[in-house]
Amino acid sequence: MQVRLLSRREKQDFIAYVNSELPSLKLDISPKTIVREVKDGKLTVYVLEGLAAFVKVNDALLPVLIESFNKDVLDRMPSVIVDMGAIPHIANGADVMRPGIVALEGEFKEGELVIVRDERHRKPIAVGKALERYENMMKADRGKAVMNLHHVGDRIWKLCTEALSRYSST
Repeated sequence: MQVRLLSRREKQDFIAYVNSELPSLKLDISPKTIVREVKDGKLTVYVLEGLAAFVKVNDALLPVLIESFNKDVLDRMPSVIVDMGAIPHIANGADVMRPGIVALEGEFKEGELVIVRDERHRKPIAVGKALERYENMMKADRGKAVMNLHHVGDRIWKLCTEALSRYSST
């Protein structure tokens, strides 16, 4: 695992990148905020000291699913709420199927990132890409609705858990 601090210019570029990829977040950080880049193979984790964490996988920027650290970021994003029967499948990497969806929170377009949450506690269990607009998602009876990109317990989650415990003061 390689760790380095981003320069001021790199931080500005990174925040601009986050805001272009995830416009609902509208991140605005202090120039004094420390941003660490943690690389492990093809995965790169960005830890914004005390604020948020993101992972870059195959040119996709995803918020990290560690709610204790990233709650504010996860709560700003639109959510797909799934029934309790769908959770074991999604937590093993399955895509979200329409019959498992019980509600939607927030608006999103096809191709945008959404947080998949359980219906009982509203805990985030996955980050996925919406395969259709929010208006059409609840109208469908069957089929895939969200492509699972990152879920609790996957390789990304494990790396981020380690990186955040080592390189974060929160």
